[in-house]
Amino acid sequence: MVLELQFVRKAYTQVLAHQMKRVLRVVRQYPHDRFDQREPACGQTARELAEGCVARLRRIDAIACGDIAPLPPLGPCTRGTILLDLETSYLSAHSALLSLPAAHWSEVVTTPPGLRYWMQARRGELLWLALREMARHQQHLASHMRCECQGDGTDGGARSHAVREAELDLVAAGA
Repeated sequence: MVLELQFVRKAYTQVLAHQMKRVLRVVRQYPHDRFDQREPACGQTARELAEGCVARLRRIDAIACGDIAPLPPLGPCTRGTILLDLETSYLSAHSALLSLPAAHWSEVVTTPPGLRYWMQARRGELLWLALREMARHQQHLASHMRCECQGDGTDGGARSHAVREAELDLVAAGA
């Protein structure tokens, strides 16, 4: 079982590293003139979404460390500060995951604020949920960069990707 946990933990750190690269790439490549532009479809700016990625990465770090206290909200930050916060939060989360004993991965812990699916869950499950939330948030930010955002801001951009008519025709044909 310990070997299986090592495999799952290694896979998690690899997916987290890949997701982190994607977030950094989008924040760095986002056009400067549109970084503070509020998208009418969802009501959020790219800066707010990038700060949300930082908050989600800090949540992953808090789960890995076992800290369930609510994190202080970030104020409006410059792009450089956001990039620095992303990198330092990632390094902290990565080192916490590497030093996490195997028994703690499956330990039942209190769910931190922001991931209130359950009152308690296994640490590994919470880490995967937090990573999924970060990936969804990064996709919302990427859809802003492509000017495809259709979210209304209430669901965190769950409808952030444009639906093509061909896909709807396939669904309609199968119905």
